Amino acid sequence: MITKQFLETYPLYRKMEFEIPYYQTTVNDLQTPAINMACKKCKSMQTFNIANEIWELRAHNEPAARRTDIWNIPIRLVYRCSACDSYSYYFFIQFVPKDQFKVEDTTFYKAFVRKIGQIPSWKIDVDKNIEKALGGEAELYNKGLTNESQGYGIGAYAYFRRITEIVIDQLLRSISDLIDEKDKEEYGKALEEVKKTRVTEEKIELVQDLLPSSLKPDGYNPLKALHAALSDGIHNKTDEECLELADTIRTVLVYLLEEIRSHGERSKHFSERMKKLLKEKQP
Repeated sequence: MITKQFLETYPLYRKMEFEIPYYQTTVNDLQTPAINMACKKCKSMQTFNIANEIWELRAHNEPAARRTDIWNIPIRLVYRCSACDSYSYYFFIQFVPKDQFKVEDTTFYKAFVRKIGQIPSWKIDVDKNIEKALGGEAELYNKGLTNESQGYGIGAYAYFRRITEIVIDQLLRSISDLIDEKDKEEYGKALEEVKKTRVTEEKIELVQDLLPSSLKPDGYNPLKALHAALSDGIHNKTDEECLELADTIRTVLVYLLEEIRSHGERSKHFSERMKKLLKEKQP
């Protein structure tokens, strides 16, 4: 029910859905995985383990408290650094059931869990290289992160979408250096068409199928994911739905920027080595 990814990366109020058998719905059944977070005292990433009894606030009688239903109540999780044994993260979470269904003789709940509080507050540190790549749009990116951290999905989506609209031309030009030789001519023609439209979704659609394999991890096309997220408008969506879209946009943008930067650094390093090698061979 509670996963490492949920505790480490989910902002407030973003829902994580799951299924659970009816006989595993008390606080005594909760599994609390170890997590990896930044420890401000150790000044490094460390392993954090659960440090409190999660039934502690439910009742004075321990056996009764352990049997308390998880549903709709605030549950506190205290995670302490295993290195310094002093720095802690506090998570306040809530489980909400959606409906029941039966599989053979066992009743299951469809449900979701969300954070309703976190100390220190949830944030994503902006990589300096990403900040540099974003240039003047880094401030918009930080505003998007702030909205995401507080569960304002519509606001976060709007900021990340706006950044994409601004940087997409730069991004598409940068990708051209990575295009396979056999596709360069076609990609060049697509870029000419890109110049004729101001609609971001249309720009991505023109070039998305020409993306090089080096930018498609496990065969997944990040530009197609970006196109799908941007095309899914925000006018009729809830904050929760927009949080998912904002997360997609942010993840894909950062991935592309990091990959392009990494390629640029490798190319520069290779060129410097080649120049040195050629210089050594000169009489």
